[in-house]
Amino acid sequence: MNDSAWFQTQLEASSAGFAWAVAQIPAERQDREPPAPLGPWSAARHVFHLLFQEREVALPNWSLWLGGSLNPDAVTPEEDIAWDSRAAVAGLLAQWQQGRAVLLALLPQFPEAAWDETRPALWGAVTLRWVVTKTYQHTAKHIHEVLSLALYWDTAEAQTRRR
Repeated sequence: MNDSAWFQTQLEASSAGFAWAVAQIPAERQDREPPAPLGPWSAARHVFHLLFQEREVALPNWSLWLGGSLNPDAVTPEEDIAWDSRAAVAGLLAQWQQGRAVLLALLPQFPEAAWDETRPALWGAVTLRWVVTKTYQHTAKHIHEVLSLALYWDTAEAQTRRR
């Protein structure tokens, strides 16, 4: 299996995994700040973060291997400023899935030799494999964070009340 096909499988599976993780949180909790031990972000904020990062960071960096360039003078909107706490999880998740589909559509366009080619990216001189792996790792991190909300909310809330 070539790199494009392997990442296609992994990124599709992690997309489904993230959407499933979000669905494990009761609707009435999806936009609420969790109990302190679980961090400050609601499930909605995690979804927005992935949406924002893939649109503003991953996509431009993946595009470097397809003739794109990073504009060092471009002003990327601040994520915290762009975040709207009133945004519905379903809408954010749909936007993220659309953005992920754009990334997935790029994978077959990368020639096999590109995977080991180093280019200057946001993180310094890295390979395409590194940049796409970073996207995969970032998704896995937020699957973990969101599943922690789903699994430990009640326990964390009870511990917070006892203090």
